[in-house]
Amino acid sequence: MSAKPWLFANIRVRVVSKSFKRGQFYLMKGVVVDVLTPTECMLQLEENGTTIEVSQSALETVVPKPGGRICVVSGKFRGRRGKLLEKNKSTDTASIQLSDDFEAHMLPLDAIAEYSGALDEED
Repeated sequence: MSAKPWLFANIRVRVVSKSFKRGQFYLMKGVVVDVLTPTECMLQLEENGTTIEVSQSALETVVPKPGGRICVVSGKFRGRRGKLLEKNKSTDTASIQLSDDFEAHMLPLDAIAEYSGALDEED
């Protein structure tokens, strides 16, 4: 797994490390509330509202259902937002539409994450 930073505030992620905190948060989902360093964040767990400090290496992105709002977390569109048009599990790709120019793009599934932040005017 690449160590390139991909954390953004307001994205949904899942804890996938069994060793992080002895597995007590394994497979829990949460929302990044603050990015502390490029690869460390504060994560608010959806299950109980607890906020934990966690490294991105213990996390993976959560991809929304088609029609859901996304944030591009890696690649040339990093930091831009849009919506998921469809996802293709067999090719691990997602068809997305960017909010700012309404262009459609195919991206790897792990390049996007569900975005749960406040709606901007253009969303």
